[in-house]
Amino acid sequence: MKNRSLISQKKVFLPFILLLGLVILVTFADAATPRHGGTFIFAVEGEQANLNPFLISTSDVVPIQVSLFNTLLTQDLKANFVPSLAESYSVSADGLTYTFRLVKNATWHDGKPFSSADVVYTLRELYPQNPRTGSWWKPGANVVVEAPDSNTVVLKLKQPYAPLLDLIAYPTAGPFILPKHLYEGTDMKKNPYNSKPIGTGPFMFKEWVIGSHIEMVRNPNFFGRGKEGKPYIDRLVFRLIPDPAGRMLALKKGDVDFVPYNAVPFEEVPELRKDPNLVIDTRGAGGSTIKYLFINLRNAPVSNKMVRQAMAYAIDKKKIVDLVLLGEGKDAKSVVTSTTEWAFNPKVPAYPYSLERANALLDKAGYPKGAGGIRFKIRLSCIGGRGSDIQIAEVMRDQLKQVGIDAQIVSLDRAAFSDALFMRWDFDIAIQQAATAPDPMVGLTRLLHSSNIIKAALTNTAGFSNPEVDKLLDEEYKQVSREKRSAMWYRIQEIVMDELPYLPIYEQPVLNVYRAVWADTITSIYGHNQSREHAYLKK
Repeated sequence: MKNRSLISQKKVFLPFILLLGLVILVTFADAATPRHGGTFIFAVEGEQANLNPFLISTSDVVPIQVSLFNTLLTQDLKANFVPSLAESYSVSADGLTYTFRLVKNATWHDGKPFSSADVVYTLRELYPQNPRTGSWWKPGANVVVEAPDSNTVVLKLKQPYAPLLDLIAYPTAGPFILPKHLYEGTDMKKNPYNSKPIGTGPFMFKEWVIGSHIEMVRNPNFFGRGKEGKPYIDRLVFRLIPDPAGRMLALKKGDVDFVPYNAVPFEEVPELRKDPNLVIDTRGAGGSTIKYLFINLRNAPVSNKMVRQAMAYAIDKKKIVDLVLLGEGKDAKSVVTSTTEWAFNPKVPAYPYSLERANALLDKAGYPKGAGGIRFKIRLSCIGGRGSDIQIAEVMRDQLKQVGIDAQIVSLDRAAFSDALFMRWDFDIAIQQAATAPDPMVGLTRLLHSSNIIKAALTNTAGFSNPEVDKLLDEEYKQVSREKRSAMWYRIQEIVMDELPYLPIYEQPVLNVYRAVWADTITSIYGHNQSREHAYLKK
């Protein structure tokens, strides 16, 4: 991918301003020409369990993984597919055969050559273990992975798979290629390279200081460096700052260079916009995240659908957007984001704010008001250090109390929250976010299919099981026709928004913040979840 030009240079013809024009051009050229050097510090909220993309792929760890490893393809800001480990690809007319021609100059960080054997091993052995994708990627059953030579990989599908290329490129669910020579014959979950990774990416792992930071250094042998010599920066540091106020202070002081949108407290945004040393970048919304209320269908009283629907009526989502996001976002109408226009169903049950309807449903469900007007108590879990989740919880608690629901806030750090939510199912309702794009199959199938009711990160922790939804999810991705897929996703949303295992709260606005001395920090639809190989200091 070519670097974006920062200045449009024009020829100056008038003799009396020729000298001035040349001075201006030289100055702008210097500002627009990437320079090497510098340290880029990226703020993260939570400690990582490990760095293996097939074991963990949360919003904190993906920006780390994507600078160490590569997928076959990636995407630019216009969602065009861009070569990565595959320098080119082709798709057969029937949509059943995908051929990837691999780069010939890639090496692993330990100096071993990269080849098609690494891709085949990753896709056959490791990718099926990813909890996000294991439910649909089944080598031998629905896809055959072959390598006719060391520089070619061929995927042969049993039936068309509409979102395949999007998933191949998507860093949050796509297959980062791992080294066969370091993983073959080992227990992937116990492999020591999960914590000291060897990849093909633009940066190489240097150290991990628990509770402090992860440091990488420039890969001088990066296959994608080209004539420009990418990456430009010498060091890439991911600094752990769990406290929101601490993150903002570090950013303003210049102690960190980048804070991703999901770690930016929205109450800080007005002041951040006034700071000439900072940039608020709204690009890179390819993940199109929705903030949800996850609901544990195993636990009474929220196991009762009328209770869940009552909560939906009692929660004023627009007020949450106004109070917590200061109007930066918009309330979510469905479990699919409205930015995915072909799949979004605008006619699902809307649950307009109505205390009257909420009270009526709770009475009908058999939960009358008792002493102090309280019907029952539930736990409302959230991550205390993530963006404005604690503020959302506080507003939601007050709103639910108006209909007699005593929601007791349980604020946890990221690791404890993920463990309670996904590994132990120890919650009643919880504030959590999930990306539903570039294709809803990426973000939602893992949350909705009953086969994904497993104790693993970002899976169907609600315990939702609906035979019709399962059948639709098993068939929709096989449809070549976008119209047929759209109709099936419309029906899925109708069912899910009636059953409400997940209540969408708002569509997350993308407000990545970084220091203005940096250029090309966002060059992909993935935004903060892209590598920093293009970033450079402007001065």
